[in-house]
Amino acid sequence: MSTVPWFARASRADVARALEVALDAIRVDRVRTRAALVALALAMSIVMCLTTLVERGRAATIRSLERAGLKNLYLVGRRERSSGEGLTRSDAERLRAVLPVRADAALKIERVDVTIHGTSLSAPLYAVSGSWKSVFGARAANGRLLGDLDAARQSSYCVLGRSVAREAGLPAPVGTIVNVGGRSYEVVGEMAETEAEGASVGEIPALDWNRAVVVTLGTEPRASLLPQTNYPIDVAVLAFSQAAGADRTAALLPAIDAGRFGPAGSIRVAAPVQTLRQYKQTRRTFDRIVWLVGVLTALSAVAGISNLLSASVVARTREIGLRRAVGARSRDIILQFQAEGVLLALFGGGVGLVAGAAISLATVDRTGTGSSLSIASFAGLAALCLTIGILTGIRPSLRASRIDPAQALREG
Repeated sequence: MSTVPWFARASRADVARALEVALDAIRVDRVRTRAALVALALAMSIVMCLTTLVERGRAATIRSLERAGLKNLYLVGRRERSSGEGLTRSDAERLRAVLPVRADAALKIERVDVTIHGTSLSAPLYAVSGSWKSVFGARAANGRLLGDLDAARQSSYCVLGRSVAREAGLPAPVGTIVNVGGRSYEVVGEMAETEAEGASVGEIPALDWNRAVVVTLGTEPRASLLPQTNYPIDVAVLAFSQAAGADRTAALLPAIDAGRFGPAGSIRVAAPVQTLRQYKQTRRTFDRIVWLVGVLTALSAVAGISNLLSASVVARTREIGLRRAVGARSRDIILQFQAEGVLLALFGGGVGLVAGAAISLATVDRTGTGSSLSIASFAGLAALCLTIGILTGIRPSLRASRIDPAQALREG
């Protein structure tokens, strides 16, 4: 006796005949067909939207960390700048003297009102010093960026982010005098477009250079009178040649000085490479939950459509008996209902995937740059549709294959 399963021995003619009969049954039994298609389309659209939401959030988080710089280490002040115990410019300088730091930058951040040619708007003000251009990859689209000479002279110059210049209607902002927080500055440059950070990630602050006004540290409104070495700042960024350097330093600093860099210290230590590793660990648990919800949704669709096909078997008992009487084999009947399940899954699942994709595209944040769904995930969802079709046809096909043709004809 052959050990090859019956479905593997089915010929192309058998499959073609089964598909033909299945299509006829789907067209004739419109009520059950419509119910099955709607149920599966809803299930797959839910799974599609959920998968898209997860992948979009995952991609946005990873991009944010990559833009923050996987080779960077962030020091973020926790306490008030005037306390004397918070983060200062000297913290970054001392660490650079003993660590293999490639470059460092210091930032003081506040929200200010900006007036440009009568146009008022609110924007973040970044007072910067150090190698901030190298650390953040800043480039000038027009004019120039602030440099060491501006810091030494404490010049009242500023650089505008691309969005600030556009909102103020300045096609050529260089040379314009702007009022920032009650102080006047001359615009010496406009920054090139950068990918904006919509939100912070973990301990790492959000930096939106497109919406910012950049000045030299010490020239911002309400500037401190302290010298540059002890100047209070909000964020210091240390750039290493390798991500491992930032990773090791982030683990080392709390052990060296827990009073300042520990969990309860005045300075938070954050490395994007560590945050990325923690996020990946957390994501695995979340992915399991998402897949569980998707599987439960798919199983509910399988149960619903399988019940509809089982009811169709009862209603078509005479038809099945006639087919068996004229020579149809049990495996032909099984193949017919399997084909019905697969066709319903492909039609309904296809509609659900398209609807889910449309909903996802309609609700996507247009300011982001993330893709909605990977090819691998879409292929996985398409395979899920096919699997649902196969599973839905098992119970009704076995039930139909057990119908006695003689009894079916007598009762029919």
